[in-house]
Amino acid sequence: MSSLSQEEIDALVNQLAAPGTEGAGLEGKKIKSFDFRFTKRLEKFSNNQLQTLRTLHDNFTRLLNNSLSVYLRTRVEATIVSIEQISYGDFIASIGIPSILSIFSMDPLPGSGIVQVDLNLVFSIIDRLLGGPGWFPQKLRDLTDIERTLMQRFMARMLNSYRESWNYLLTLSLKIEALDSNPQFIPRIIPLDQIVAYVSCELKVGDMAGVMNFCLPYLVLQSIGPQLSDFQWSPSVVAGRGMTEEDIAQLARNVERASVDVQVELGKTTVSLRDLVALQPGDVVLFEKPTNEPLIAKVNDCEKFHVFPGVNRERLAVQVAGVISNEDDL
Repeated sequence: MSSLSQEEIDALVNQLAAPGTEGAGLEGKKIKSFDFRFTKRLEKFSNNQLQTLRTLHDNFTRLLNNSLSVYLRTRVEATIVSIEQISYGDFIASIGIPSILSIFSMDPLPGSGIVQVDLNLVFSIIDRLLGGPGWFPQKLRDLTDIERTLMQRFMARMLNSYRESWNYLLTLSLKIEALDSNPQFIPRIIPLDQIVAYVSCELKVGDMAGVMNFCLPYLVLQSIGPQLSDFQWSPSVVAGRGMTEEDIAQLARNVERASVDVQVELGKTTVSLRDLVALQPGDVVLFEKPTNEPLIAKVNDCEKFHVFPGVNRERLAVQVAGVISNEDDL
């Protein structure tokens, strides 16, 4: 066996030490990591099931926009960014810290789901609930007991819209089981290698934007897999389902909170432009309406009540004398 000369040894050392020589054959190629442990579990949800979940969550964002706009008294826009199936461990690892996580049960389905919201968005929402403009602290911290209570109410309202969006498929009863700002304190609802449906949303509240993500384990939705696969979103399906007593009660509560415009017309008269321009404080304008006849109260420009004018606690008021029906001759 022949030995290398000193010059050959120096040449080899210099070649190995030269920059850019290591991995030169991989230049321009993208390397993607792959975990061979989970090759058999990557496809749990079919494309039809994922499409149905996206449709349900699209409907959820529309309901949420209307509900939260009234609740927070500002413009709210929620949009679906993506929906995919990943492992529960990947979901936990992707959670930004700090965040608010809430575990909610989905009775009658087994198990629970998780919703995660960015903490800066949470503080902006809490500030609006307390009457502020939606500010959040520069240095994020854990929630106080009062803030946690406000956030639980907010989450309950959001989950109410979530329940309504699922009503087209099945009736769910959602209940918050846990709420925390540290993912480490959230219990593992399933093993880390189990597949979940990961729904990523962008939530804008006024000028503040953040992320809201849903985690729905496959083990929870497995029992309704055929319904998710065969579900057809059409007006006939919606009409055929009907409304439950809970739906009707919720609709009544939403209507009761709606704002309406009420106007009362004191009377009408006709004056010349010269007289109108010449009006001064203290002048009297005669209306065609006799004082002993009731006035008309309009609700959103619709004539609704017969009323009489008066004063209540030093403020102008009217007393309702009767309801105007379609048969009334006005």
